[in-house]
Amino acid sequence: MRAIKFVIFAIVIALLLLAGCATSPEAESRRQAIQADIESILSVPLDPAEFGETKRCLSDNEYRGYQALDDRHMLFEGRRGKQWINTLRSPCHDLRYGHVLVVRSYSGMRMCERDQFQVADWFDWPWYRRWPWHWGGTWSTGMTCSLGMFQPVTEDQVEEIRAVLRSN
Repeated sequence: MRAIKFVIFAIVIALLLLAGCATSPEAESRRQAIQADIESILSVPLDPAEFGETKRCLSDNEYRGYQALDDRHMLFEGRRGKQWINTLRSPCHDLRYGHVLVVRSYSGMRMCERDQFQVADWFDWPWYRRWPWHWGGTWSTGMTCSLGMFQPVTEDQVEEIRAVLRSN
């Protein structure tokens, strides 16, 4: 009897959680329209001689930093004005709330498609909280997210994407 009550309780909790995650049809339609607009902007072909090809990986010395554009798109800024958009494999809701990527790379000194990462904040760095008394500590991170391909983009494309995101 106790097991049956537990199962029913677990099912009710799961249904309540799912109901809380549901979005309205209007919000879902708006999200799909934004994604379609961004895909349209990114579908404009660029000269590979000037901008390069879409890449599976970026080495650590190719980029200087990143910016979260929304929960699905990251802008990586490189040397000599190069920029890449990474469309994540699924939404990463913590993306805009941290400043440091903690990447679990399987490719050495580079980030590649399918590498997983978490977002952390500067103030959660182990040496900040414990320095100078202790070396070590743990990261305080969010959900695990997964990288997509690195697509070269122009500054105009980045501004168009930002305008689409601001308009909603």
